[in-house]
Amino acid sequence: MTEESTARRRELGSELRNIRKRQRMSGHALGRRLEWPPSNISRLETGVRPLPVVDVATFLGTCGASAADRKRLLKLAEAGDDSYWVRPYFDALTDPLKSLIIQESLAESILTFESTFIPGLQQTEAYMRAAFELDGRDHSQTQIDVLIKARIERQKLLDRRIPPHCAFFIHERALRSLLGGKQVMQEQLLHLVLSSNLRHCSIRVIPESTVTLPLLNSPFRIMEFTDHPAVVYTDTYAAGLFIDDRMAVEAYYSLSARLQQGALNEAESRQWLAQLANEYDRMEE
Repeated sequence: MTEESTARRRELGSELRNIRKRQRMSGHALGRRLEWPPSNISRLETGVRPLPVVDVATFLGTCGASAADRKRLLKLAEAGDDSYWVRPYFDALTDPLKSLIIQESLAESILTFESTFIPGLQQTEAYMRAAFELDGRDHSQTQIDVLIKARIERQKLLDRRIPPHCAFFIHERALRSLLGGKQVMQEQLLHLVLSSNLRHCSIRVIPESTVTLPLLNSPFRIMEFTDHPAVVYTDTYAAGLFIDDRMAVEAYYSLSARLQQGALNEAESRQWLAQLANEYDRMEE
């Protein structure tokens, strides 16, 4: 029976592959140096094979990884597999955003629900700045500039030759929030209207009048992969959380089915967004 990968294994495997490629070393060449079958390298880098700390240390040493990379990735290897994998925001050796980017880059489809903010993959630069200024983490302007640059890079996922199919469910209250002012919101709404016409993007509005569950106050993503089980990602002020537990993932699928029942369809959502953008345009300062 094939052992299922986890979000942690996939991230660690992706990081190891990047380090090997930076050394311009093929998987076969590394396998010869380590006296490992090439299939072991492939399974390690795709997260299919368990990642013993000693194997990760050997891999990193053979590839000449920097001390900082060794420290960071050995900590990741030592974490062990857990169906609920926490990525703290206030830990110098972890980066929840980077972890999310890695999973998104591997995903075949991504379903996103947001109740308070526009989903990050759909935010305009002006909206990003307003959101980061209000998120309560006391970012400096330099830090905000770095975060915005990272989010814009993350959005390039949607410009790939074969992008993942993305379904965005956005609650009405996020769309009516005057984050950054009426001009910022009008431009953001127009961006959503344009994105809704892309073949790989589905944008659905959840009206305030829809009967929802208390859990729908919490944002989440369900990411599906070609060769791996689906994973759920949700975050809080303090940490991001990847959920591999099968029963919990199925519960989120049930939640997403409720979203689909309560949301406007794609055409209705497009019309609703265009109308709200027009309202923002006519709104007095």
